[in-house]
Amino acid sequence: MDKSWRWPARVILGIGGLIVAGGLILAYGSLSLVLYGERAPGVVTELRREGNMYAPVLRFRLPSGEAHEVKALGSGAPEFAVGDEVTVLYAPTNPDNFVIDDFDQLWLSAIIVTGFGCFWLMFGVVAWALSRNGDLALVGERAFLTIALVAAILGLVTTWNATALYRSGLRAEGQVTEIRTSRYTDQEQVVLRDGRERRRDVERTSYAPVVRFTTVEGREIEFFGRGGSGTSYGEGDVVTVAYDPARPINAHIVSFIDLWLPAAVAWGVAILFGGCVWISRRMRLRAANR
Repeated sequence: MDKSWRWPARVILGIGGLIVAGGLILAYGSLSLVLYGERAPGVVTELRREGNMYAPVLRFRLPSGEAHEVKALGSGAPEFAVGDEVTVLYAPTNPDNFVIDDFDQLWLSAIIVTGFGCFWLMFGVVAWALSRNGDLALVGERAFLTIALVAAILGLVTTWNATALYRSGLRAEGQVTEIRTSRYTDQEQVVLRDGRERRRDVERTSYAPVVRFTTVEGREIEFFGRGGSGTSYGEGDVVTVAYDPARPINAHIVSFIDLWLPAAVAWGVAILFGGCVWISRRMRLRAANR
């Protein structure tokens, strides 16, 4: 057995276990509000900008009739619009302990954290298998198959959502009011003239169009288009918007990048990793039949 992999495997499995535990704790907090919390109709009264984050301010009434105002966690792009009607779940003894009764608000953070932890666990299992002299090809196939299956599930979900919005969503004429820029530092590896390799920090810029449109009810909605390292839009450009009439902030510019790119990326990853599994199995079968 290659014992050199044993300690790295234990460390990776430990980190993955802690991350999964954090995700389960987040899920438990949401579940306790779903099971034992009070429900109240609320309305988004304000979108409070805090740096590059947008935090919805909600107002709802307690059983006593008193109006209570709370601020939800912010996000990089607005997830609600002023005037949106929502259902608020809150702890009876502490109304400030609340969550909006929406799938993303309730479960998305827990799913992302738990999924990230599961990837750590998967790599930990791979390292543990290597420490036990496991078949590297077989272990790699199972890891790649797991990635392909997760990507395929994401592809199905994103394709379903994009198709539903494209077919059933309402259309409106929108205008690009701003090109929002965000800067971040990335690392890249470069080769020096003497052949040595080194890493250096590179500042990159991402651009996202901010689009404003008016719904058929006369509500003015502002949302972020999909960002990237470049933009084909300029301030004042007129675009076609598809939006969900039940939740107008769920809107996208009718274009491949804004509407279909996430699904295309997910399916591309699924096909790439699934194809690697298929090729590996074909090669192993050919070797076994010789």
